[in-house]
Amino acid sequence: MPPEFDSKPVFRAMKPWRRASGVLALSLVGALTGCDDKKSTPEPAPAPAPSAPAPAPAPQPTTVTVLVTGSVNGQLAPTPTEEGTTPPGAAQLLGWWEAKEKHCPGPLKDGQASCENASTLALTIGDAWNGPALSSFLYGESTATVMGRMGYAASALGNHELDFGREQFQKNQQLGGFPFLAANLKVKDAVLAKGWELPGFKVFERQGLKVGVVGLTSPKTVSTAMAGRAEGLEVIPDEQALTQAVAEAQKAGADTVVVLADECPSDLKAVVGAHKEWKVSLVAGGRCPQPTETSKDGDTTYVSLGKGFGKYLRASYTFDPSKPEGEQVTAVDATLEEVTGGEGAPAANADITQQLADFQQRLDKVLGEEIGFVKKALPADSKQLGAWVAGAIQKQLDTDGVVLNRKGFRAGLPAGKVTKGSVYSVLPFENSLLVVELKGEDLARQLANPEAVFSGFTAAGKGKFKDAKGKPVDPKKEYKIATVEYLYFGGDGFEFEKLDPEPGETGMSWQTPVIDWTKEQASTEARPLDKVIK
Repeated sequence: MPPEFDSKPVFRAMKPWRRASGVLALSLVGALTGCDDKKSTPEPAPAPAPSAPAPAPAPQPTTVTVLVTGSVNGQLAPTPTEEGTTPPGAAQLLGWWEAKEKHCPGPLKDGQASCENASTLALTIGDAWNGPALSSFLYGESTATVMGRMGYAASALGNHELDFGREQFQKNQQLGGFPFLAANLKVKDAVLAKGWELPGFKVFERQGLKVGVVGLTSPKTVSTAMAGRAEGLEVIPDEQALTQAVAEAQKAGADTVVVLADECPSDLKAVVGAHKEWKVSLVAGGRCPQPTETSKDGDTTYVSLGKGFGKYLRASYTFDPSKPEGEQVTAVDATLEEVTGGEGAPAANADITQQLADFQQRLDKVLGEEIGFVKKALPADSKQLGAWVAGAIQKQLDTDGVVLNRKGFRAGLPAGKVTKGSVYSVLPFENSLLVVELKGEDLARQLANPEAVFSGFTAAGKGKFKDAKGKPVDPKKEYKIATVEYLYFGGDGFEFEKLDPEPGETGMSWQTPVIDWTKEQASTEARPLDKVIK
């Protein structure tokens, strides 16, 4: 093999000085060549400037849906009505919301839904607990738990929220995990109020849209509350309350304002209409003589909602973040939606269905005992229902008469078996019975109250009444009358406390004598209770 192809490196055979001289020679050649290049090679062209990044696409308008229900009134389960219909319950509504509105259920945390990118906000106008025994006998705890699972974000404070006392209200609020708002409820006496105060507003963010929600309670929250439940509190005028609460909500970043009111919304039109700067897009409430369809005045939609979960307001907000602040809500489309069942309807939410079954099981252990039978249903506003309740109390307490109020009856008595739970569904409020002594002339005035439901007496002309024996009420005679704590302390304009400052306290809830008397009648299908009631 020729020596140049030997596998050993050739430089190993060189002397060290030869290697050095070779390197030196190469360096000189490189230097000479470099000098020559500087003269002949042109300067390299400058590198092109980096191109500007493409502009970010403009933010696209998004849609946020506000869902508002009327007063829940403890109507958690589907219950047949006197008209033969069966309105949906909580499980049916939530199933509908999940399918139709893409609503995210589950308790909120710091106002945020549990789902990422949630685009709905569920609200209600107040009066949550009182209703069927499934709610009222459990002091509203079942309703609070279910509403939390449904994903409610806030409620106005209804005047019946305190019916089970302040402590129970606070417990229910914790169970639900959402705030009750009352901008017009203020502390008048800090000592009596004992640190009890509610927020007037909250701001919720969905898809970048910040919705300020302001609550208004009814003046009745203070004026007709039972003793000790609203002490130290007062209700201030709506305009004064809204002026303060809306300003604070806007300062907190609200792009639009929703007002929830335990009042008839039409009563707020003049106030809201005079303040365009509030940017109130929606006023939802109740307490109107009848629920109404949506109406619009300027940029504000007004709606009066009924009870339960059969209908809800759907307000769709189009929000364009590319527009200047204060102009980003470009459209609000509000409609009333009816929740229907039958073929093709969304399935009821399974979690709520199970929760309600568990609560019903607890209730049945206590109130499932059958105590009677009615062949025909007794409607809530019927004379026969009033005669059953008031008559039972009168007989069990052995008084000359009983005075109750129409609004104390919250449901009718369905045909069929009567249980202890049936009584609590008709009479859901927590009320103890008192016995007062009244002169005939004062009694006649109480019986003439248009809200009165009574037994032991019959009307005999304007302002005149006869006793059970058919004799005219004697203006000077003393009569022993049973009534409930709510009316004794001035509810619905009754004057019992003023007329008898020292009533007899029975220590008995008003449901107890009704249950006891009904059970004593031993009514059956062959001898129904509706034939016994006179």
